[in-house]
Amino acid sequence: EELLFVTEYLAENPVVDGNHMSDAMLTWIDKFGGRPDSGMKKMKVNVADGKKYPELGDEADVNAHAYIKAIVVTCLYVGKPQLLAKVEEVVRIHQNNDVAVAFGVASAILLERLLLGGSLGEAMDKAETAMKESNLSKKDDVVGAFEKAKKASEDDSIEQLMLTLSHEIMKDKPDSPFYDFAGRSCALPGSFIVPAYLFYKAIAGGSPDEELFVKSLRENILASGDTCSRGILIGAVLAVCANKVPQSWLEKVDKETLAKIDSVANKLADLAVATCSA
Repeated sequence: EELLFVTEYLAENPVVDGNHMSDAMLTWIDKFGGRPDSGMKKMKVNVADGKKYPELGDEADVNAHAYIKAIVVTCLYVGKPQLLAKVEEVVRIHQNNDVAVAFGVASAILLERLLLGGSLGEAMDKAETAMKESNLSKKDDVVGAFEKAKKASEDDSIEQLMLTLSHEIMKDKPDSPFYDFAGRSCALPGSFIVPAYLFYKAIAGGSPDEELFVKSLRENILASGDTCSRGILIGAVLAVCANKVPQSWLEKVDKETLAKIDSVANKLADLAVATCSA
């Protein structure tokens, strides 16, 4: 639902404005049909305290929402010099902290390179190199995530990776019931490391195609935890690589929802092309 909200909003308001979009998100949160996350709850508290954008966003929320928003902003601003600034502006609406911004920016760099015709290997290298050269305060968090994902992809199964991440997080609490599960949550960097791991696996396996799209998303599902957020990044990246989403998967989506997604996605794509041409 959050991904669809961001897409619908930007399709109607293609010039990103943090103040306006934060007001729209607050309205959407009131109508949201799911379980509000901590960032949404904090936004409501902050607005009640009279705060405005960017102070409206949660300073402590370091979850995967960052790259969910970055995907849509990248589709609209692909090839434009203001892309990364606009990604930060949109991320800070919900998550006003440097960790979320850094992972959102890295995701945007990765996806933009693919949309402009680069291979997955080139896109991963470009994103990692760009973060190393970045002035972002939390760039090392992202560089470390790339390195962990790359190393794990050489020898470890996705389950082994999940256990390693979980044990690192809970190293001081080995008796906790969450000892084997903490790394599966929506928290960064884990929720970025797992998609990156699957991307490195895809690179090693050759040219990513429709079959690999399906295989990677199924691996993500079986890894459990925050499969939905990770799946958005995995799906976006590997769908660009394969240049399609499997028809058999699309047929499982109800026609009304699919029509809504097609309509708003096509509008966003038309806006991106029109502004590039201009």
